[in-house]
Amino acid sequence: MMTRAQFRVLVLAGILMLGCLSISQSAEEKRMATTTPSGKRQVAILLYDGVELLDFAGPGEVFDVAGSFEGFDVFTVSDNGEQINSQGFLKVLPNYSFDTCPEPAILVIPGGRVAPIRQAHVLDFIREKAQNAEVVMSVCTGAIALAETGLLDGKSVTSHRSVMEFLRTSTPAVTVVEDARFIDEGKFVTCAGVSAGIDGSLHVLARLTGEVVARQAAEYMEYDWKPSREYP
Repeated sequence: MMTRAQFRVLVLAGILMLGCLSISQSAEEKRMATTTPSGKRQVAILLYDGVELLDFAGPGEVFDVAGSFEGFDVFTVSDNGEQINSQGFLKVLPNYSFDTCPEPAILVIPGGRVAPIRQAHVLDFIREKAQNAEVVMSVCTGAIALAETGLLDGKSVTSHRSVMEFLRTSTPAVTVVEDARFIDEGKFVTCAGVSAGIDGSLHVLARLTGEVVARQAAEYMEYDWKPSREYP
């Protein structure tokens, strides 16, 4: 006959098992939500008027090239899905609007003229998509918007050298680090200026799929990649 103590242990074990199952199902649901039916990770690149060209084109190239070796589906998204202007000479038609954007496994927030992405509804979009994302990566001054969501509070952050002091004063809850090509804080990766987005993207690629794939992408791009583990 089962004693009361044994019964309590059995009940506790059942509760723990159900909890683990729930956590596992939640993780699986997130993975399914951020991949295509064929299992490709979805990479969303946020665009807006005045976005820096290489800030979004660099990561776009890395993940698109990696799609030849591993499963990545790269697309662009803007507030209303209408045409945007990058640096005054390039017009880009995003794939999606905020309302139609699929759930990304990776969300890239490029820099540039950051006023458009510091608006409340844009910060809300970043917070929403960050919930299920594996990685949210800012490039250059995109770190300003990401920091203003509050998602980086208590974390180390880097950005373009021209805005370091602004970040310190505007978002005192983050620790601003200079002279870092990128900083990996788990879900959140922040990159220094412009071309640093390529290094950050290759680092994320190596973290998610292995360094061999990242090196293959870098070799195809003829990019002199030097993996950094200063902020693993």
